[in-house]
Amino acid sequence: MARKKGGGLPPAESLLRWPAWALGILALGSAFAPLPREFLLALHWVLTLFAILEAGVALAGGRRVAVFAYLGVAVLVNPFRPFAFALQVWRLVHAAAGIWLISDHVKSRG
Repeated sequence: MARKKGGGLPPAESLLRWPAWALGILALGSAFAPLPREFLLALHWVLTLFAILEAGVALAGGRRVAVFAYLGVAVLVNPFRPFAFALQVWRLVHAAAGIWLISDHVKSRG
């Protein structure tokens, strides 16, 4: 039985584009708005798990800089052993994570 051309799943980069944009906008927005502690903890969980997933995808694609950037995000916002930063530093970390998530999925890699 012959397979149809174009069958199967699209590459992981295109599947993760919209979730990365949504999470990036949420992280960027959290840098400018006062949010409850529970929401920020949930954001840190999602950012950590997504950054680990994206680091794996970047590693499979041979993108070393992206691997280090995603692992940096995962380490900084990890909920397992959280850092005790001042509020202004957390806002910068959230803004940087959001900008990185969005910008990594804007450019074409083709």
